[in-house]
Amino acid sequence: MKIKVTAISNREHNVKTTNKNMEKMYNLQLIMAQADDIQDKEPIEIIKMQRDMLHQSIDFLTTVLGLNKQEQDKLGDMEFKQTIEAVNYTFERMMGMSDADIALANKKEKAADKSDKD
Repeated sequence: MKIKVTAISNREHNVKTTNKNMEKMYNLQLIMAQADDIQDKEPIEIIKMQRDMLHQSIDFLTTVLGLNKQEQDKLGDMEFKQTIEAVNYTFERMMGMSDADIALANKKEKAADKSDKD
């Protein structure tokens, strides 16, 4: 499948949902879920978990998208929030969602967030 992460480059990356790539995705999702569960964790442990999540996110995007040196440099200079958004977008595409599906899901999520605030 073709995945274009515009925060990294304008190039479409050919991503295969091989077992290796899917395992990388699931491993990173597990790390992200564990990083969200910080209750009863010591500050040093939380920082280590967040650092590991950052390293794994960069490795995931570099490997799965097949980033070249210029794209890797751009990824290294991105804000953390942008990096996580790129990871989540790549996850969604690898799980079979189209760009239209993702846009609709994001729209519904924003509407739900807005109604929760009202």
